[in-house]
Amino acid sequence: MATTQWITTTEAAQRLGVKRATLYAYVSRGQLRSRRRPGQQESLFNRAQIDELARSGRPSGGPAPLLRFRTISTAVSSQLDGDLLYRGRPVGEVAGELSFQEAVALVLGTSDPDGLSVSRGGFSRVGRSPAPGGSRRAAGQRDATLELLRVLVPQLPPERRLPVAVQLLAGADPLAVDLHPDRVRLAAVTAVHTCLQAAAPDAASSGDLVADVPALLLAGLRGRRPPGPDIELLRVLLTALLDHGLTASTVAARVAASTRAGIHDCLAAGYAAMAGPLHGSAPVAARALLDDPGTAVDVVAASLKRDGHVPGFGHFLYEHGDPRADVVLDALWERRGTARLRRRVSDVARVVQDHSGLLPNVDLASAAVLAALRLPASAGEVVFQVARSYGITAHVVEEYAEEPLRWRGRDPIT
Repeated sequence: MATTQWITTTEAAQRLGVKRATLYAYVSRGQLRSRRRPGQQESLFNRAQIDELARSGRPSGGPAPLLRFRTISTAVSSQLDGDLLYRGRPVGEVAGELSFQEAVALVLGTSDPDGLSVSRGGFSRVGRSPAPGGSRRAAGQRDATLELLRVLVPQLPPERRLPVAVQLLAGADPLAVDLHPDRVRLAAVTAVHTCLQAAAPDAASSGDLVADVPALLLAGLRGRRPPGPDIELLRVLLTALLDHGLTASTVAARVAASTRAGIHDCLAAGYAAMAGPLHGSAPVAARALLDDPGTAVDVVAASLKRDGHVPGFGHFLYEHGDPRADVVLDALWERRGTARLRRRVSDVARVVQDHSGLLPNVDLASAAVLAALRLPASAGEVVFQVARSYGITAHVVEEYAEEPLRWRGRDPIT
């Protein structure tokens, strides 16, 4: 076995979050194997075996690289009995009973949804506060940034609009470094709204920073005013995607927040993680299952041959099905004219379930919604960015209340 597959006792203990004595107890009970090399003071352990033990309790079929966070907790969302809860409320209940503004307020941890509403213009009330001794310069920079966004954002690929916009807005906001929770929440929702408004300058807007988001997002992706039923369907999808715990993008943002980076930079860190094909753009791969003219068996077989798995199916947290997919697909099938799409989803799902037992996840549900709305596959990443911006913000607010730099790891002592 290659040397790189063996790690020291110290590193093994750190990966498991246990003392060295506990590690040796595992060896004595036969739960782990160790070996010694001439001249090596510490025993060596198989890295794969250590990581597998760290994942103890993970259902079969979960992603191999996953390691458990043993000291990180969050109140933003959780999983219980196969359901996703936003601060204790089931995602289906949130999508079915709350407006988008109320759902966002819930995830953000504020009891005042109206506190997220301000007049038009692209900057929050707090952001409009003049910087001492430099109010004219700040106002000029703000106006120039807004004008730049109006010109630049529509020209960018949709998936690059938010990442670019938040960085430009950070440079134009003299109080972007303010870490007060209310300020952070308002700065984030302002950034999202400003970007979406720039992408759809002709779309009607009430000036509400959150309630307008589904309509603005759809108008920016389509280039024209969307009808009410389409906006409502997108609202359900956005709600289902608001947060999902300590995902790659959330962790990236929390690491940035632990250094006390401002909210715009934390969002940028999250967007960078979302750009990967295994995270924010996962619905793009799932869309191919629906658009491919081949039979369900053919497209599933092609996916298995190409990727080794079928995108849009299975989730290690939900053995009996992703509740987000159920919420989104239920809303989709209530629409008229979706019978053909429903048959396609059902055919592919039947083949996958017969083959592997896996059920549709929210990536397939997202792909189906975007297909019904006649949006390109690439829109999946954009919708994910917008929705998860609010969840990331909630996690950043939480992280600011923790000890700074707590994500710093220790190098193994050899």
